[in-house]
Amino acid sequence: MDPMAGLQEQMEEFDVVILGGGTGSTLAAWTFAGEGKRVAVVERKYIGGSCPNIACLPSKNVIHSAKVASYFQRAKEFGIAHDGFTIDMTGVRDRKRRMVSGLNEMYLENYRKTGAEFICGIGRFVAPRTIEAALSDGSVRRLRGANVIVSTGTRAAIEAIPGLADAQPLTHIEALELDAVPRHLLVIGGGYVGVELAQAMRRFGSKVSVIDRNERLMSKEDEDVGQAVRELLEDQGIEILLNARVRRVSGKTGSAVSVAIEQDGAEQILEGSHLLVAAGRT
Repeated sequence: MDPMAGLQEQMEEFDVVILGGGTGSTLAAWTFAGEGKRVAVVERKYIGGSCPNIACLPSKNVIHSAKVASYFQRAKEFGIAHDGFTIDMTGVRDRKRRMVSGLNEMYLENYRKTGAEFICGIGRFVAPRTIEAALSDGSVRRLRGANVIVSTGTRAAIEAIPGLADAQPLTHIEALELDAVPRHLLVIGGGYVGVELAQAMRRFGSKVSVIDRNERLMSKEDEDVGQAVRELLEDQGIEILLNARVRRVSGKTGSAVSVAIEQDGAEQILEGSHLLVAAGRT
């Protein structure tokens, strides 16, 4: 029996179907559509993928707000007298959200201009070169491409450490949606994601501790760069624990969380209010 027999009437034919709507997919879709190809992109949530929504650009938006906060903290250095200030994280978050909304509309307009079709839905293969997209309204579309590109991206890695998943830790996605300044942020991972969010939250007023398993901070970067960043962060009051292995986690992010680490053969417990995992991608 032909497995496609029941699908023929509803099948939509495309030159290119792309599963996953990240940067590579988006540029490919616009390029092929601009050349006259019929193109569809199936993406479950983010118009344009992670970069304009939850990663590159939103993080820099929040980091810029933190930089402005750091200037206020150092106002006297610049000859400016003031009587203090408060951080409104809902305002920081809303500024970021406005930027994301503007970028989403820009992306959708470019889809309209090029003729590529953006389909917001959960896609899965149901036959060779055939994707079924489940839409939010409960309907289903079936798309067959002469060519299909799979570009489904990555997510933050959550290791199988006892208690870690149960603690519901933040990843960069949730960290950029905080509506209050964490009292004490514990960061697992000393790469660029952990470091930039650690500095931002410190500048907003959090106490911050960074836990890294490697011998030096930002171990994938040049050694002099990592050392310079470490000195800068420590000058800002961020605690950095290197050669530290996380053994177990307890509690819940947002209320109280404890992280047991082993460092130089000794175990110690770190107590915080929030836990951020930035220990690589899957």
